[in-house]
Order: sequence, then C-alpha cells, then structure tokens
Amino acid sequence: MKKLSVEYAHIYTNSEINKEHEVALEYLNPYVNNVENSLVVMIDDYSFPDPTFDYDNLSNWLAENNAKPNIVIRESQLIPDCDYVLNLVREIQLKSDLISYIKKGKYPCSLFIATWYLIRLGCIDSKIFPKEETAKNLLNILPESFKPFEEKGLDIIRATQYSGMIDNIKYQFIKGREI
Repeated sequence: MKKLSVEYAHIYTNSEINKEHEVALEYLNPYVNNVENSLVVMIDDYSFPDPTFDYDNLSNWLAENNAKPNIVIRESQLIPDCDYVLNLVREIQLKSDLISYIKKGKYPCSLFIATWYLIRLGCIDSKIFPKEETAKNLLNILPESFKPFEEKGLDIIRATQYSGMIDNIKYQFIKGREI
C-alpha cells in the first residue's frame, strides 16, 4: 500500500489537453518521483464518449512532462465496481435516487467518484486496479467546477461502512476552465 494516491489531468474523451491539464501538472510536481505515491489518471470515456480520443497522445504528453502515471483508468471500466458500491449504500433514499438515475440509462458521476475513491483507498477490490497501488490517503487535483459532483460522491461514501475514510480524501482545486 502506498502513502498517497494522486489523481491529476482528468480528461474527457471529447476534449483535448489544455491549460487546465498543464496547471494540474504544476500542482502534481511535488508528488512525482516519490515511491510512496501512486500517480493516477482518469479518462472519462463515459460522460461524453468519443472513440477518436488519442490515448497515445495523452500518454506521450504526460511522459514528456515528467508526469507519467502509475495507472490510467477509463471511467467506463468502473461500472461493475459501481454496482458493487451501490449495494454498500445504507441510506435508503440515496440508494433509491441512485437506482432511479441508473434506470434512466446513465450512471451518475457521483457514483463513479465514490467507487474510484474506495478502490484507490483499498476499501474494495477491483480487477482493474492493482492492490499494490492502493493508498492510505488520496489527493485529487481537479478543476473547481467538479466540486458539486465531488461532494455528492463523498455523500455516497458517507452512506457506506467506509464513511470514516472521508478524512483521508483531500483536494487541490484549480481554476480549470476559467484559465
């Protein structure tokens, strides 16, 4: 288990590398080259799917900028684990709301967030995430515009037996799209 899992350069497949990602790398810099840290990138191929997204371009850009991640995950890969987390939710109204949302044809961002964090913290096992890359603490370098979704994701975690892990999740919000 690592000391810290740092998420950065979150990108949607219908977008390109931009200033927001460059700023994220500036915040990432102190955490690079520390073997106690796991560096992770989430590619959102679910919310706005675009099959023409150039994964190699992103990978090369990260490597060229001394920001090569230990793991790159596509959000759509989390769906089976989202179903597992949904079953952990103890708050009846929240669980009902999540199920209703899913029945409309899409998984909510908040459920992806909760699942992603519980996997990275080692609370739940996932076939797509190596156990040795889990960490005691999380740092998420994300645009400020993500805050409302992040709060909803934390609400889901609070409604599980892993509510005590909330204190292990920290953020560095950046201006992002406002840059």
